[in-house]
Amino acid sequence: MVREIVREDVRKVVREEFARLPRTSALSILDDWDHEGPDDPAGDEAALQDALVALEEYGDKPETWMKWEDFEAELVRAEAAGE
Repeated sequence: MVREIVREDVRKVVREEFARLPRTSALSILDDWDHEGPDDPAGDEAALQDALVALEEYGDKPETWMKWEDFEAELVRAEAAGE
């Protein structure tokens, strides 16, 4: 009996406290473009062209893909070999 009364009181207090919290809208990455750096249309175009070349070269060919773990291992091997 006491347990139920305490539980109900706690629920009531928690609801009241949540109701007092300030209402804020959910932040979105679209609201903050600081991570984008300076406007660089030429750099953007170069990056797009590089991506299109890679897409043309590899396309949708799973046999050309590499797992992240394999990539890291290859990178460690190349660094150790001084490449």
